[in-house]
Amino acid sequence: MTFSRLFVGAATALVATLSLGAGAEAQTPGAIQQQADRRAIMESDRMERELTPGSFEARDRRGRQLTPPQVAEAAGAAVTAAGLTCEVTESALLGTTHDNNDLFEVACAQGTGYILTSATPPQTFECVVLAAQADQIRAQGGELAPNSVCRLPGNQGAAGAIATFAAEAGLSCRVDAGKALGFTPEGNAVYEVGCAGEDGYHIERTAEGWRTMDCLQAMAINLTCEYTTVAEQAAAFKPLLAGTALDICDPAQLHLLGQNASGRFIEVKCTSGEGFVARVKDRAIGQLYTCGEAVRIGGGCTLTPVTPAETPASSEP
Repeated sequence: MTFSRLFVGAATALVATLSLGAGAEAQTPGAIQQQADRRAIMESDRMERELTPGSFEARDRRGRQLTPPQVAEAAGAAVTAAGLTCEVTESALLGTTHDNNDLFEVACAQGTGYILTSATPPQTFECVVLAAQADQIRAQGGELAPNSVCRLPGNQGAAGAIATFAAEAGLSCRVDAGKALGFTPEGNAVYEVGCAGEDGYHIERTAEGWRTMDCLQAMAINLTCEYTTVAEQAAAFKPLLAGTALDICDPAQLHLLGQNASGRFIEVKCTSGEGFVARVKDRAIGQLYTCGEAVRIGGGCTLTPVTPAETPASSEP
């Protein structure tokens, strides 16, 4: 039995302006990318300037070898001066910078750790950002600047730090991976969140709070999600089909066509090879369309062949 025969009810003509929520800025994608590239270069220059030490010895700017309690006190003072929200659990003196400021690494009870200086104001670098940039440099065959990655035990692995950020952003999934992605043209840090068994997210830290975008939307605008699989997205969608005309479908792949005030329009390809478009709002399916009916929705189906609509459908609760 084909899915088109399972559709019941009367179809409605969908005349709606769809968007993917990527913003309404007048800038072109190329201009935005150029701004982001310039920001990345500026950040790289700042790292090179601040994180290449003048001294590799664990001495402070006065030439003293500090005891662990002295290091903890000085590092804590730098954290306070920087205005960081960090309960310091580990600390290390890395040496001094070229302009003779102390260079510290600290691990925090929650969230990311930091490498920071004793300058006024202190220069700070998140460990998760440094790790991502180090991976990129290695992949390109480059050499890392000394002390440009965090080495304290509490700063190894990004998942814990990303999980803290995800909780702050209001996400409830179980975080199993994550990394820093870079900075927006405005200088906001962006991270990828990997969720166990479901769709992941891109999250952006803004002055007003966290901004979130799930990977289904991110991938629709040609961004990547390294820690989210097609199978995870499909499995998380399956429960939404319970009680609908298409509850026999085992989703294999999803594609976001667009969204407006009435919901998100998601193309679903089933393991059987057939597909449809679902209007989803507040984690519930409001209406189902054959791919033949959905040709005017965000460019129509691309995962499955388009066939003429047979019987229009609705699965309004």
